[in-house]
Amino acid sequence: MSNNILGEIGEVVSVENNKLVVKMQRTEACAKCRACTAGMKKEEMIIKAENMCSAVVGDKVDVVIDNSNFMKATLIMYGIPFLTFMLGIFLGYYSALNFNIKNAELVSILSGLLFVIITYLIIHSQENKFKNGNYVPKAIKIVK
Repeated sequence: MSNNILGEIGEVVSVENNKLVVKMQRTEACAKCRACTAGMKKEEMIIKAENMCSAVVGDKVDVVIDNSNFMKATLIMYGIPFLTFMLGIFLGYYSALNFNIKNAELVSILSGLLFVIITYLIIHSQENKFKNGNYVPKAIKIVK
């Protein structure tokens, strides 16, 4: 299992369409990320995981996500929007200069934000593809 980034134990609280709803304790590494709660301080978190081990409500399960898929998901959610933001800033700034617009800095920031919004809308439109793909955590075994 050295290929897995997340190998945490959680308790199954419900089963929805062969997906487990798992309550997990937030680890220190997870708390530093804060991606799923946008900085809210909670000791527990709820995730949905594929039921690879026929777990039922009340079971403790080992939940994993593939390291390479975790990195791809991180790139999609943070790297691509950052790159499009920078691209929008540069295109906006140099376009404003070419058209002799006085507030080139303001135009560059606004165009950068517009590029990020468009990028997130595109990512969001593909969300079902990501939810059904390799980016979903998997409950691989029941633990005692």
